[in-house]
Amino acid sequence: MTELTTSTNDVLPADSKTGQSPPRLGLLLLLAVGLLVVGAGGVYWWTFAGGEKWVQALGLPSKAAFRGKVTLDGAPLRGGQLTAWPDHAGVPRSVGFIEQDGQFILRIDIDGVFHEEAFVGRHRVSVTQFEKQQGPSPPRMTSPAKYSSPDTSGLVIVVDRDPAKNTVELNLVSDAPRPGDSPPKSGSGESDK
Repeated sequence: MTELTTSTNDVLPADSKTGQSPPRLGLLLLLAVGLLVVGAGGVYWWTFAGGEKWVQALGLPSKAAFRGKVTLDGAPLRGGQLTAWPDHAGVPRSVGFIEQDGQFILRIDIDGVFHEEAFVGRHRVSVTQFEKQQGPSPPRMTSPAKYSSPDTSGLVIVVDRDPAKNTVELNLVSDAPRPGDSPPKSGSGESDK
């Protein structure tokens, strides 16, 4: 019969299979505390520091400045809004507020702050202009109705990585009168009998 003996300093023998000493409890405790701190920091980052938005932004295309002009029947469209709808799902749309000379700059709303750029790629476009609202009645759209939806407008822009290539002129055409529409009445003051 063989006896297991220990040395005089009571050190446990090495593991016979690996030749290593068993792990120390302090090292395991330190590792557990470190993982807890990293995990808590990750939860804080994700919840309070906008970590979800940072991760989401990693999947978005790059952005570039984009500007242009909108005309209606050859004259500048005076006021209104242009919206660029990206072809890629999950990419936010851009808007351009049309000035009195028809000029616009596309802007992206990121957390309530407008940035003067648009996401790179192909975008379908809608354009709307409304008259100023007077009283409780809803405002009347003054731009041609077909341009109010990206599905019917036929307008497309492509935002390039190079801002020097990102200018466009969009030429809108008034709606043609439909058959059977009566021409506007003259202002002579005579009544029809």
